[in-house]
Amino acid sequence: MTNTSVARSCDTFVVLPPLTDSKFHIFGKNSDRPASEVQEVIFVSKQHTSENKDCVHCTHIQVPQVSTTYRCILSKPAWCWGAEMGANEHGVCIGNEAVFSKVNYNTRKLALIGLDIVRLALERAKTAKLAVSMIGEFVENYGQGGTCYDRISGFSSGYDNSFLVVDSDEAWVIETCDRVWVAKQIKEGYYNISNCYTIGDEYTMQSNNLETFAKEKKLWHGKEKLNFAKTFESSSGGDGRLKAGQKLLENLTKNGNFSVFDMISILRDDQSGICMLGEGDDCISTGSQVSVLLSTDRKRSQTDACHFFTATPNPQLSLFKPFIFSDEVELGPLTVSTPVEITSHRIHPLYSVRQKASREQLEDKRLKDLEHEGIVEVINKLKSSNEDTTVDTYETLFHDAVSAEIELLREHPPTKRS
Repeated sequence: MTNTSVARSCDTFVVLPPLTDSKFHIFGKNSDRPASEVQEVIFVSKQHTSENKDCVHCTHIQVPQVSTTYRCILSKPAWCWGAEMGANEHGVCIGNEAVFSKVNYNTRKLALIGLDIVRLALERAKTAKLAVSMIGEFVENYGQGGTCYDRISGFSSGYDNSFLVVDSDEAWVIETCDRVWVAKQIKEGYYNISNCYTIGDEYTMQSNNLETFAKEKKLWHGKEKLNFAKTFESSSGGDGRLKAGQKLLENLTKNGNFSVFDMISILRDDQSGICMLGEGDDCISTGSQVSVLLSTDRKRSQTDACHFFTATPNPQLSLFKPFIFSDEVELGPLTVSTPVEITSHRIHPLYSVRQKASREQLEDKRLKDLEHEGIVEVINKLKSSNEDTTVDTYETLFHDAVSAEIELLREHPPTKRS
C-alpha cells in the first residue's frame, strides 16, 4: 500500500566568521529520508561527466551537458541521479530542503527534482554566487516535478525546494516554488533552513517571471512588494525544527568559537528533532555532512577545506569521516552502492556492516575515538599558519577512515539472538 504522505524532514546550517573557530566557514546538513532508503557517498570525476558529452540523464529528464565540469563528492539516495548534499573541488557546498507550496506538485509534468539541482550546480559552479544563479536558471528553464522518492519507500509525493549554498567567501539561501525563486545573501553570523520558507520580501535576487507567475496563480495582486513566504507557502512542517536549530546556533556561537564539533553536536541533537531516529516516524537521518572551509584571506596552496560524511543513518552512531580534494584523490568503493534493480535495496559495504552490527558494537568507544582523532588531525592542519614544504597526501583519507570503521565493527561479530 502506498503512503501518500510527504516526508517532512531535513535541516541545513551555516555559521560564518566572526562567530567561528579560526574564521572557518562551517556548513552542516542532515539528510532525513525514508527509513528504507540507502544513502551513498560517491565521487564524481571530470572523466565521469565527460562520458555524457551531449546531455545529462537526471532522475526524470535530460538536460544539455556543459563543456566544463568540476569534481564533486556527493551524499545521495542510491536510487536517483541527484544528491541531497555535497561539495565540489572549489569549496562550494550545497544542501536542499523540501518546502511545501500552494502550487500543486502532483499535477506537474516530469522535470528536475531538488536533488538533481544540487548535483548539477555542484558539477558546474565555481562559486556560491554562480551556483545561486545556476539554480535559478534550472528552476526557471525546467521547473520541478516528478517523484522525489524511490517507489519501495512507500512515499509518492514530491516537493519544492530551498537551498543553502556556501563557499569560502559567501553564503546564500535560495527558495523556490515550481518555476520561480528568490535568494538572499547571508553576510555574517549564522543561518539555518528546514521545511518551511524563510524569505519574505528581503530577497536581493529573483526570477524574471516571479511576479507574473504569482499573478497567474492568483496568489498576489501587485499592491506591495511580493512576500515570497506568505505568497507561496501552504504549510510549515519544519517550523519547530527551524526554531530549535536557531536556538542551538545561538547558544553555541555565544563564545565566538563555534567549531566542527559544535556543528556535529547539532546534527546529533534528537531532542530538537534535527537528528531523526525513526521512532514513531517514517523518516530517519539517513546521511550527514559537515564541511569546514578556510576563508579566502587564509587560503594556502595546500589544504583549505575538509568535508566530513557519515554515509550511514543516525549521526549519533555514525562516524564523520574526512575527505579532502587532492590531485589524485580516490574515494574507494566502500560507500558506493552496487547498481541493481530499482526495487532492491542498494546497500553499500559500509551500510551492510553497520546494519549487521549490534548496538554494543556501534557504541564502542573506539569508534568515537577514531572519529575524534581524525577530525582533530585535519582541523589542526587547516589551522596551521605554516606553509609546509612537504606535500601531504590525502588521496585515500576517506577510504582509510571507512576501512578502519569497518575493521572495528567486524572485530567482534554481533551476538546471536535466540
